[in-house]
Amino acid sequence: MRIKRYEAPTIQEALVKVKKDLGPEAVILYTKTFRKGGVLGFFGTPMAEITAGVDLNLLDDMAKRKGSLRESVTPEKVVAVGNGSEVSKSSPVASFSGSLDSARVKAKALQRELNEMKTSSVFNSPRDLNQVDSAALLSEGFARLKKKLVRQEVEEFLIQKIVKGMISEKVDPDKNDEVFEWLNRFVSNSIKVAPPMPVSKFQKVIAFVGPTGVGKTTTIAKLGARFSLMEQKRVAMVTADTYRIAATEQLKTYGRIMGIPVEVADSADDMSGILNKYKNMDVVLVDTAGRSPSSDEQLEELKNFVAQSQPDEIHLVMSATTKYFDMIRIIERFGASVPINRMIFTKLDETRFYGAFINLMNNFQIPLAYYAAGQNVPDDLEVPDARTLSEKITKSLLG
Repeated sequence: MRIKRYEAPTIQEALVKVKKDLGPEAVILYTKTFRKGGVLGFFGTPMAEITAGVDLNLLDDMAKRKGSLRESVTPEKVVAVGNGSEVSKSSPVASFSGSLDSARVKAKALQRELNEMKTSSVFNSPRDLNQVDSAALLSEGFARLKKKLVRQEVEEFLIQKIVKGMISEKVDPDKNDEVFEWLNRFVSNSIKVAPPMPVSKFQKVIAFVGPTGVGKTTTIAKLGARFSLMEQKRVAMVTADTYRIAATEQLKTYGRIMGIPVEVADSADDMSGILNKYKNMDVVLVDTAGRSPSSDEQLEELKNFVAQSQPDEIHLVMSATTKYFDMIRIIERFGASVPINRMIFTKLDETRFYGAFINLMNNFQIPLAYYAAGQNVPDDLEVPDARTLSEKITKSLLG
């Protein structure tokens, strides 16, 4: 996903910038007003800021419709440099996105249209949502529901969508089974699940990025066990986390237990030799060092390392205990450095608040690959099933 910030004197002018730059498919992540200049916050010029994002594949689609087709690159092993530029596979940095052929473009467009129809048929009233029964909107039952969703930190616009959708479909807020059934469908349709890793004769390189302390190393160990022991794949693990004390030893210990080779990459330049050494492996899992979203220097190092790793997938690992606006900043900053195309949530067992999860699933087009609810290796890692996960989340939202 490409994420950018836009500033303008008014929200309307900022929206014009978003539409002009990212197109009509852009998703507004959040907005704010502030004063620019002045002294101690006074006498400054009023300004509006919008943070918006758009799926990189949609940008490729739009470029094709405008006749600006990019130069083709080899799709098996490519990586982006994080600023939207692309070079050929033979270059030190190859494009992750590649070019989409016309069949894929049409398929994606059709899928988006079907998804919109599906969402509309289930959750949007045939009437204008602004015309819903005001008395029902102010009822004690819906007031209780809104209070629960606010406590779960669900965004206001989503709360309005949920409540008005229920009113439009005549859901009785005092009947718990009706509320649960409707909200469960809403949550289930919000969850975007990544497709399973396809069977391929080519090696799959998967890089894992994210801030410190979210459990990347433990997650990689769990995935190593899953791929090796359960799916009978030949797996190697690489760690670049030479900053954290005992981080390399932690992964090496897991590797010895599972019979999986582990290599340490002291720098980005080491990756070419390591990947060549394990070219016969089915899967190579790359553990990057935790990076601060506030550090330009660290993110630049990450960008260079990922470029040399040439991953087929880049998974952003985040803790479910992270505050929502911190999650947005993490996605914004990491997404500007490397083209993340999967998300993994950890520590679902350490929180009862899933509002941030619902907000992200509605605001971003990054699918969920796995989620973890515990420290046990190789257990406590789940392949997401929208129905099962939505039931768990809905129970929490209504609890």
